[in-house]
Amino acid sequence: MPAAKLFLILSCLVSAAGLSAQDSALRYSEVHGKQVATVEYHVSRAAAEVSLSSTGGSAESTIRWQPTVGTYDWQMTDKAGSALHGVRTGNVIHVTGTLKNKKVERDVKVDPAPWYQVFGPLLQDLLPEGSPQTDFWVVNPDDLSAHKMQVKRAGSERITIRGAAVDTFKIHFSPAGALAPFWGADFWYRASDGAYVSSRLPENGGTTLTTIEDANQ
Repeated sequence: MPAAKLFLILSCLVSAAGLSAQDSALRYSEVHGKQVATVEYHVSRAAAEVSLSSTGGSAESTIRWQPTVGTYDWQMTDKAGSALHGVRTGNVIHVTGTLKNKKVERDVKVDPAPWYQVFGPLLQDLLPEGSPQTDFWVVNPDDLSAHKMQVKRAGSERITIRGAAVDTFKIHFSPAGALAPFWGADFWYRASDGAYVSSRLPENGGTTLTTIEDANQ
């Protein structure tokens, strides 16, 4: 599955329970071979609901998130002629719109594990502090297939971002079950506040490297 869309298709936030409305925006440089893009994530929190939008790169996405359910509403448009809207009810994600310029309507079946459609942000909502790992679902926007994935903590690491040393904790994403050894992506989050700062994501015969534009932001 093309991980860039999966990345749109992967952060920096704590549980929203009991909080008043909060907005944050972070910008990242995304490099894959000779292709360079600027991606921005905007997160808005109100009570127990979170909204996330991503712009830039090969696609634009918006999700709405609730605890235990994860993503319950997803909208995505890309440059390949797709404009998709997915809504989760129970263990079914109902997707409508256009897929590569063709009209589509499909029920994607999952189990009760949360749906985590945009990798990177909202990590603390998916994997709260103290949880070593969890399973989740992601929908491939290329063919609307559902994939069971897992995310787990992988220790602490000091990395360098734009010349600045940053203390981080590392998170590893992979397929759930027996396929785990065959694909994996690593994400780093700032230890001081949990902000998503960097990732290495294998895709399309190479690796997409994403780095926060301001390591002190």
